[in-house]
Amino acid sequence: MNKLVVVLLLSFFSSCPIFSQDTPVDSEEILQLVERTAVTLETRLNDAVSVPEVSNLLIKLMESHEDFNTIALMGLYCHGARVAAEIGRNQCNWVHFVKEKDVTSLLLRAQEARLQAFKMRDAVAACRLANAQKGSEKTLSIADVMRSNAEQIEDELTDGLASKDMHILAQKIEHAEQVFYQNDLLASKCRSCAALVTASKAGWQACADALMAKEWADTEVLVKKALSFSKVIREKAGECGVF
Repeated sequence: MNKLVVVLLLSFFSSCPIFSQDTPVDSEEILQLVERTAVTLETRLNDAVSVPEVSNLLIKLMESHEDFNTIALMGLYCHGARVAAEIGRNQCNWVHFVKEKDVTSLLLRAQEARLQAFKMRDAVAACRLANAQKGSEKTLSIADVMRSNAEQIEDELTDGLASKDMHILAQKIEHAEQVFYQNDLLASKCRSCAALVTASKAGWQACADALMAKEWADTEVLVKKALSFSKVIREKAGECGVF
C-alpha cells in the first residue's frame, strides 16, 4: 500500500508544470543580456548617486528607464529579474519627475533603481542555477522575443486596417510604434542585428508618418509599409545574438 502511494505521488509531481522538463525557461543568451544590462544600470546609477545634481540625476534616470523598460517588456520567465525590471522601470519613469525635481527625491529614486539593478543581476544567477537543474528543452531566445514583437505589430496594424475606422487604426498604430521602438532598443543590445535595428527604426518612422497623414488612403499606404518592416524583423530575428 505504501509503495503504491509513493508511486502515485511521484507520478503526480512529475506531471506538475513546476517539475516538468517541458516548463519553458529563459535561454542562456537571454540571461546574459539581462545580466549585462543590469551591470550597465549599476554603473550608470552609481555615477548618478556619486554626482547628486539635478541635471545628472535626471539624465541617468531617463537613460536607465529605457534599459529597465527593454528588459521588463521581454516577458522573462525569470520571475525575480522580471519584477526587478518592473520596479526599476517605475522608479526611473520620467512621469514622476514632473512633480519631483528636487535633488533628494531624484537621489532616492536613483538609489532604489540601483538596488533593483543589483536584484536583477542576482536573480539571473539564481535562475541560471534553477534552469540547469530543470533541464528544460523549451527556452525563450532573443529570436523568440523579436518574432513576438513582430507578431504584435502585425496583429495590431492588420486589425486596425480591417476596422476601416481611423480612431481604432490610430490607436493600433500608436501601440505598434511603441513596439517598433522597444524592438530597436533590444536589437541595439545584440550582435549581428543591424538589419533589425534598421527595420525597427524604419517601422517606427512609418507609423509616425501614418499618424500624421490626412487621408485614409495615405495612412493605409504607410501602415502597409510598416507591416513590411515587421516582416523583416520576423524573418531575420534568428540572426541576432548576444555580444
